[in-house]
Amino acid sequence: MSSWPGEEALALQDASPSVAAPPTEAMPADAVGNAGTAAGDADAATPGLREDLVELTKPRIMLLVLITAGLGYLLGVRGAAGADVVWLAFLAMMLGSGVACMGAAALNQVMERDTDALMRRTRDRPVAAGRMTRGRAAMIGIGLSVIGVGVQLAFGLWLSAGLTAFTVLSYVLIYTPMKRWTTWALWVGAVPGAMPPIIGFAAATGAIGLEAWLVFGIMFIWQIPHFLAIAWLYREDYAAAGLAMLPVVHPDGRSTRRQAIVGCVLLIAAGLLPTWFGICGWWMFAIATLAGTGFLVMGVAWSMDPSRSRARRFFFASLLYLPIVLAVMPMDLN
Repeated sequence: MSSWPGEEALALQDASPSVAAPPTEAMPADAVGNAGTAAGDADAATPGLREDLVELTKPRIMLLVLITAGLGYLLGVRGAAGADVVWLAFLAMMLGSGVACMGAAALNQVMERDTDALMRRTRDRPVAAGRMTRGRAAMIGIGLSVIGVGVQLAFGLWLSAGLTAFTVLSYVLIYTPMKRWTTWALWVGAVPGAMPPIIGFAAATGAIGLEAWLVFGIMFIWQIPHFLAIAWLYREDYAAAGLAMLPVVHPDGRSTRRQAIVGCVLLIAAGLLPTWFGICGWWMFAIATLAGTGFLVMGVAWSMDPSRSRARRFFFASLLYLPIVLAVMPMDLN
């Protein structure tokens, strides 16, 4: 679920460099009262349990999961499978996949406590900061994941439940540890990140059709340039944590930008396939081509000028591409 390997994207809003505190000096006697007030304010600023639970489970990430799972379900009921809408099944799939996404986010923080503590943008997460024990966070993550799968099983959605379980397990047990030792982790993590439309289609039809695989392909390829931009922007953080991201292993950045451009080219091709297979019309063809070409242009600009500002523009271009294409696709179904 992009969600799933994708929580790094939310942190870009906090990407400004930290400011070092000034040296400590002797405190005048009349400043003691102000110091006490400042200490009280600092204590008040410490995140509470509710804030820690939100940070642990990342409910904002669930939005993309729900949108793409819903798209998969829509493709199932409107596409070649010809299934009927079963609202209880739809709601069970949406609730189950969303809750399981939150569980996976929690388990990810359990497994990455040590590396999170070494990175500036993640060191204040509840497990990394020591405000929540690994055991409690693991219980929350496992509980949410089991509930997410169980809700779907309760409504007879055996295939979507199995796919949800596969998504959680592959994200937590394969992708997460792989980040420590190989750059191929990005490609592996793109699989669970692209699973929501497959889950939605399976809930609607009890099968996995071509329509779902086409959306899976778009989401899978999109994650490569998207997360390469993030990895480049946070390369110092990843290096400090010892994670084998491509910009860390090849710090000159040429491999990172080259793979990002290749990903953009493949994304243009993937965006044309729904029209090629007769699932969507020419609006999808035209808009996917324009959006993909614009994304590619930003990638080429980044390659020619490997600055941080160009990388950020490329990242934000990736954020525009996916919602545009995913919005057009259901409106232009044949």
